Amino acid sequence: MKMENVGLLSMPADQYHAHPAVGHSGLVRIMRSPAHYQEYVSNPPEPTPAMQLGTAFHTALLEHDRFSQTFVAAPKFDRRTKEGKAAAEAWEVENAGKTSLTVDQMVVIEEMVVSVRSHAGAERLLAEGVAEMSAFWIDRETGIECKCRPDFLSMAGETVTGIVDVKTCCDASADGFARAIATLGYDVQAAFYQDGLKAVTGRTIPFYFIAVEKEAPFAVAAYKASDEVIEVGRAKYRGALQLLQWCRTKGSWPGYQPNGEVETINLPRWASNFDLEG
Repeated sequence: MKMENVGLLSMPADQYHAHPAVGHSGLVRIMRSPAHYQEYVSNPPEPTPAMQLGTAFHTALLEHDRFSQTFVAAPKFDRRTKEGKAAAEAWEVENAGKTSLTVDQMVVIEEMVVSVRSHAGAERLLAEGVAEMSAFWIDRETGIECKCRPDFLSMAGETVTGIVDVKTCCDASADGFARAIATLGYDVQAAFYQDGLKAVTGRTIPFYFIAVEKEAPFAVAAYKASDEVIEVGRAKYRGALQLLQWCRTKGSWPGYQPNGEVETINLPRWASNFDLEG
């Protein structure tokens, strides 16, 4: 399915991730080093339990109709007994292809969804729109094919009014989540997605975060990415694309020290604020 009015494609997540275009996750990795990017591309990491739980939460929140088709609560079986082993095997056959979660995980996901839906700002952002659409474009400066897959696009009629990204976190407060933006590359994502959507729609669309804490009381906060967040993120991803272009041209994927140099290392700034005379 293609949304002609916004130039976005509907496709399965596996198909999107298999596409060789560069996404923001790859850009974050090449910002660490080209060697880390090459490893990520050559050997894509298997989803961790935490990632699977995050995917389940996203599906429950944004694609509720698909949730029961994809995830299932796994009952406990006593595999030490013949009856328990047989029951477990029958259950596995019946639910083949689904990702199993514990009953406790299902409860947590449900409570997180309720918490998001109870937040007026978050609910307003998610009230009307489409989830998990994919965009592809060619970066004009480097010629590199790029891609993005926003969690949700807020819409008013047929017009996209917001790019919404849902993040699970430990601290959804303004200070706590600002640190997460800086350390986890969310600024890169915000700028890359905003520029990507502009490439396919012709419009600059605001980028929003919905931050959801992973532990009770599952506090929620909604934030709009500031101009500074976008500008800093854009500078970072532009540099990452230029580095990727260089690596592809040279056929070289160096690590931290391309020339094998020996550097002098200092303490981080926060650790050097120590009164030596105290």
